[in-house]
Amino acid sequence: MKKVIFSLVAATALSSSLFAGKNVAPAPLPPVPVPEKPAPAVLPPLGLYVGGGLTYAKSQCQCDDNTRCSDGTSCAQPHEGKTYGVNLKAGFDLNEYIGIEGRYLYTPWGDEDKTLKHYGIYLKPNAPVTDNIDVYGLLGYGKTECETMPKSEKGFAWGLGAEYSFGKKTAGLKEGWGVYAEYTRPLKKSGAKNIKTDVLSGGVSYHF
Repeated sequence: MKKVIFSLVAATALSSSLFAGKNVAPAPLPPVPVPEKPAPAVLPPLGLYVGGGLTYAKSQCQCDDNTRCSDGTSCAQPHEGKTYGVNLKAGFDLNEYIGIEGRYLYTPWGDEDKTLKHYGIYLKPNAPVTDNIDVYGLLGYGKTECETMPKSEKGFAWGLGAEYSFGKKTAGLKEGWGVYAEYTRPLKKSGAKNIKTDVLSGGVSYHF
């Protein structure tokens, strides 16, 4: 009799646990994280730039008595000329403080027979003033031709300038359009050849 009662109690307990299990909600699965897409990389500017604009040049040439200028007169007489033309430049900014630049200017308008040409390569130290304004120097070497000189002359060249950039800088380098103004002295010699050139230029630039 005891065995029968024990069997009934066990069966009742087992059925109760089975029915009770129907009301137990399964444990929720943990959410699977979705990997976020990485933000697109922002490439810094290349540091390359080009520019060009208008130029005003004042040149003076005076040599020894035995040298003749292109117009046949003696170079012992001072020859001065004021001419106008264009300037072109292209360069590479190594960083925000130093760059290398090549430039060319040609002034075919103005005083007759006083056309000035200049080709040069320059080291360009740069000093940022604000996020948009930079001042810079030019230290280089070039070849200068003037119709009042019997032949071209080579020598040290220097200049000073300022540039305003319309775009924002990335990693210290400029990008986009800008405007510039500068003073340069492409050539100066003293002694038997008293030669001096002064140039004012302005224009637009584009940084890649």
